[in-house]
Amino acid sequence: MKIPESVTSTNRIIVGCAAIVVVIAGMRTASGILAPLLMAAFISIICSAPLFWLKRRGLTNSVALVLIVAVLGLAGAAVVGLIAGSLDEFSNTIPRYRENLGELYHDLNSLLGQWGYVIPLEGVYEQLDPNALIRFLNYMLNGLSGIIGDGLIVFLAVLFILAEVSTLPEKLRSTLKKPDESMAHFQTFITKVIHYLGLKAATSLLTAVCVAVILWFLEIDYVFLWAVLAFFLNFIPYIGSILAGLPAVVLGLIDHGPLVALWTTLGYVAVNIIVGNVIETRWMGEGLNLSSFVVFVSLIFWGWVLGPTGMFLSIPLTMSITIALESNPETRPIARLMRNTPREP
Repeated sequence: MKIPESVTSTNRIIVGCAAIVVVIAGMRTASGILAPLLMAAFISIICSAPLFWLKRRGLTNSVALVLIVAVLGLAGAAVVGLIAGSLDEFSNTIPRYRENLGELYHDLNSLLGQWGYVIPLEGVYEQLDPNALIRFLNYMLNGLSGIIGDGLIVFLAVLFILAEVSTLPEKLRSTLKKPDESMAHFQTFITKVIHYLGLKAATSLLTAVCVAVILWFLEIDYVFLWAVLAFFLNFIPYIGSILAGLPAVVLGLIDHGPLVALWTTLGYVAVNIIVGNVIETRWMGEGLNLSSFVVFVSLIFWGWVLGPTGMFLSIPLTMSITIALESNPETRPIARLMRNTPREP
């Protein structure tokens, strides 16, 4: 008895959906080890470009690898040290922030009193504990620490991946059924990821520098810390720049009052409009070409599966899936739906 083609197609869809659910559940369960390994993989992709550049300049693979790993280690140690030192200093300044916040409440109460409104200060302290703002700022910093918290695992994984990267193409060719076609897709993926992450790192660095200048001019505490936060969170679409600006705005409000907080907010908005919407869009061109809805959903999905690291890597991971879908004629229509502008592969 011949099975109708519609039945077999339905079975394939059911089995495929079940497999996707199982894979997602497994990824979420193993997110503690999967997240740092994925972070290491994408860092290795970025570092592979300067590694090959150093080798083309005549350096041996070992020397080039040592130089790349040394730069990564120094940069990581500097960021971790900055965050740890800032958290300690932050704890010591809580009494001053509490006092400043009390004065802000008094000023607000005086202003409202001129209009006939009186807010009992004791009730305000009961409803809004000043330490809650400090805990919020600590939460933001701890969130950044969580992204790089598995630093040793990431560092060692990057080291071993880069040590194998020069022999990886030959290994892949020896195992693939269609090496030329598969390697072409692999090279396309690597090129697009390097293009995106490289340009995103450049625009994030520009954002961090502009933020540091604005905060230094406004005399906001921990300028370099907020600049580092702006650099990392700029990789998270949509909400990253908002989260990066909240701590500096809150500190500006507590330390200097509403006017400085307003100027801080306007500074962040101006930087993100100019760098994010003008410069970055022009540099990226059509390199990303993902639907805005897909970007938003991927941010929520990967954040749910992998935590803060998933939000950080949401775009590269979604790009990887899109390229994989484009490589198969049966799934190519799905990839076109994910694109901002449909195109032939």
